[in-house]
Parts: sequence; structure tokens; C-alpha cells
Amino acid sequence: MNANSHAPSRDENQGAKRRSLVVTIAIFVLVAIAATATGILVVKKNNDAAANSNSANPTTSPGSKNGTNSTTTPIYNGPWGNKKALIGYWGQNAIGNGYTPEFKGQLLTKNLTWQCDSGLYQQINLAFMPEFGSFPRFSLSLGGVDSSSGCYWSQGTDGVAPAADVQAPCIALASQIKHCQSKNVKIVLSMAGDHLSDYYLHVGEGKLYAQLLFDKFLQGKGDPVRPFGDAVLDGIELDIEKNYQAGGASVEGAKNDWQPEMIQLFIELKKLSPKVILGVVPQCYLNHWDYTDYNMGRLIASQNVKIDYVLIQYYNNPVCSYPFGFNFNDWKLKFKGPLIVGLPGDPSSAVYGGFLPPNDLQAVTDSIFSDAQFSGYSVYDVSSSNPPLSAYSQTLRDALDGKKVGNGSPAPGLIPRGAEIVGRCGNPTKPPLASIGPDTDADFFANAYTNCEAPSCGDGVGTCPKGWNCILCTSCDKAYWRSTSMEQDVANSTAYLKAHPEVTPPVG
Repeated sequence: MNANSHAPSRDENQGAKRRSLVVTIAIFVLVAIAATATGILVVKKNNDAAANSNSANPTTSPGSKNGTNSTTTPIYNGPWGNKKALIGYWGQNAIGNGYTPEFKGQLLTKNLTWQCDSGLYQQINLAFMPEFGSFPRFSLSLGGVDSSSGCYWSQGTDGVAPAADVQAPCIALASQIKHCQSKNVKIVLSMAGDHLSDYYLHVGEGKLYAQLLFDKFLQGKGDPVRPFGDAVLDGIELDIEKNYQAGGASVEGAKNDWQPEMIQLFIELKKLSPKVILGVVPQCYLNHWDYTDYNMGRLIASQNVKIDYVLIQYYNNPVCSYPFGFNFNDWKLKFKGPLIVGLPGDPSSAVYGGFLPPNDLQAVTDSIFSDAQFSGYSVYDVSSSNPPLSAYSQTLRDALDGKKVGNGSPAPGLIPRGAEIVGRCGNPTKPPLASIGPDTDADFFANAYTNCEAPSCGDGVGTCPKGWNCILCTSCDKAYWRSTSMEQDVANSTAYLKAHPEVTPPVG
């Protein structure tokens, strides 16, 4: 013991104890404050991350070498919760298009109530609003229902609504729409839908149509005349399959003329209705000059737009559909949110291919099911994917629920789909592909028959097997063919097959 030290007194001991207690309490309080602050920061960070994950471009985990993400839990599943969605298109009665002769002209689409009571769908898309532009003009074309009149609403540039007897079948859908929503099925209006209908947006009309859609179909109160009465839809979808100046020719150089208006339309819709579901439906084909969707690439890429899902149409697009050229991984680079794989309900609903029988469906499902961005399938349409023709919607639902629906086919390959066209349809120097090349007038895209004759092959005669249709139009849609550059794809595919005689695309 040091000579200068001394034994502490009782008072000194008690004082020391009190000081020690105070210090201990102070440390405890500081730790508690630090922990609380940390918790707040963590919660805020998590909340911010959750908010960001619900934005237009939510972050996903990196993909594996097999093209699937390393986690099976999506950061953002889209508007449908944790369940992979099946989206059904309703209103076009595809089964009655004539390519299934026994059902030609028959009205076989079950009503909305039946669709939503089936338990198959998480979303029904009302197809379509095929005409808009020259505000406030628009039309609705929803028909083919087996138990009621169709909804065919047409409003001209004068803004005058149709007669009461025309309005009635549309307004009558209100109760069915609300019934579907009570079953937790989203109801979305799909705009456009083909490349032949009369739709466009003039400069400044994006904002105008956002207000029109809000007042007539969403929560707006600015227009008492609403096509679906007091029903409030859940969302709006753009299925734009052409993009050129209104009233002008479709030319490659004009490809971006009204995409800014589409962007403005979506921006304004989110301002007016923050919870509105906004979807985009590009063709699977990514054009060769800037590797984007020709019609809506800038909309999809825009950082100013909150898109809830991108539904990629993998039918009537031979160069990017299974089994060759299935480009889901490419689309993951274009959009970081929920991706829906769009499929036809049967072969006749997509005469240019894309229908996946159970074995093929299993192969595609196996290749993307665990991918964080794969959020479901869509089916065009519900008339051809349900009885009496088939139960394909049930097959799709089973696949999405993780059930085995087939034995599996070869994994999606890298051979251009155009090569399969050549393989299926015979020697390109003979009909029906004799004119494939720079001056062709052929068209391989959806809903082409409005101005074209029926396919000359695919009926079981000639060089193309039954069920595979190759159209050769002599006087229509030349501009569309050119704008998609598919003539070059088919030419490249033809050269590929000639250079690789060992490759034999499947036939039939």
C-alpha cells in the first residue's frame, strides 16, 4: 500500500457507491437511446427498401448462370400478393375466330362472374379499348359473352356518349366487376390490343386521357357518364402494337413520336390515382437497332414512370417464342420489376405460334419458376382456355402453383425462332416463304387478318403441317413487317440453317 493512501471512511464508500450507480444508470440510458436510434434507422431503411421495391424498377437479386435468381422470394411480387398471378383476357371470344371450325362464330366466353368464381385468376383484363386519340374519342369492344349482349361503347371527338341502349350492356358489367373485386380479383382495362385499330396520342393528349380514364373508369367524379357505372377499376394497361404519328405512315424513323405521351399518361394517372395498377404489354421481340421494344421501349425504360408489371407477349412472335429464342433473361435487363409471360389459350388463338402444350409449358416453367422477377402467366383469352374447348387455364394455374403439368421438353434454346419457321414451313425457295426477303409483304404479328386473307398454309396441305400458319399477304401491312425487321431475322435464320445442316428444328 502506498504511504500516502488511507482507508476509506463509511461516507466515502457510500458516495462511491452512489457515483457508481449514477454512472451505471447513465450508461444504460445511453445504450437504450443508441439502440432505439439504431432501430429507428433500421426500420426506416427497411421501410425505404420496401417502398423502393414497389416502385417502377424494384431491385432484384442477381441471376444465376441458369438464368434464375439465387433467391426464390421476390422482393416485389406485383399487385397480387405472394401468389404467382394468372391473368386472363376477357372480351374477345378468341375461340370464335374461325380457326377452330366447330366453334366458329359461337359466343362461348363465360361472364366475368364465372371467371372470378373459378378461382383460377388473380386478374382479369378487359380487352379492349381499341380506339382512342383525338381527345375525347374512345371506344370499348367487349363481346362474345354467352349470356349477355356485348359492350360496344363509342364516343366521338364531340364527347357525346352513345345512346342509352348502347350504354346498358356496359353499365350492366358493374355488378360483375364488383363481384370479382370482392373475390380479390383485380380488374384492369387493356388499351389498344392490336396493330390495326385506330389508336394514337397527339401531342398533349397523354395528360388529357389520364383525366378521362380517371373520371370514367377509376375514382374520378368529373364525369357522370361512366361506361361501367359506379364500378371502379383497379388498373389500366397499355398494349400498344404500333407507334407512329397519328394519321401518318408507319415508318421506322417515327418510332418514338408518341411514346412521350404514353409516359405522360402514366405519370398523370399515378398522380390522380396513386394506387392504380399500371401495366405494359410489349411484344417479346427486341428490335435489332437499339435492342428495345419498338413500340413502348422508352416507356418501359423511363425512370419517371411507376410500372407495376410488364406482360411480355410470347405468341404471334415467332422469333422470340419457345423453344427457340425465348428471351426472358433479356427482358430482365429491360425491366427490373414483375414480369408476366403472355401465352395463348390454344393454338387457334395465336396462329403464328406460341401455344405451349403441357410438356413445353413445364419446360418453360422449370426454366423461370424460381426467378424473382417471374410473377406469373397471362392467357389470351379465357374463351379458348376454358371449357368447352379446353382446361388450359387450369393447367396454367397448376403450373404456377408448383404442380407438375408435363414431363418437360428440351430447355429453351438459342436458335432463332425464325429458323424454326423455315424448318416447319419447308424450303424458303418454295411457297409459302418464296417471297421472304427485303420486299416481302408478309406479316407475322397479332390480329393481322383484318386486312389479310387467311393463311395459305397450315391447313394440313402443302409444306406446312396442320396447326402452323405462315401468311403471305400480297397487299397489306408491308410497313409493319419492315418496322419490326423480321424479314432480316428470317433471312438470317435461313442462312443459319443452310450453314448448319445438322440442326433440325422440330416439325408439327
